[in-house]
Amino acid sequence: MSKIIAGNHNDLYNIEVQFEVVTAILEKAEIPIDRVFLSAHAGFDAKSFR
Repeated sequence: MSKIIAGNHNDLYNIEVQFEVVTAILEKAEIPIDRVFLSAHAGFDAKSFR
């Protein structure tokens, strides 16, 4: 969900910030997100992201 960056990072690197960026883009495009069902790869499963 983020740009390519150097270093050793996993799929959850900065996930909260990147998700906020994505939802802001959807809201700006007037795409409602209040009832969106997110189905993501297991690599994105973390208590902090839920």
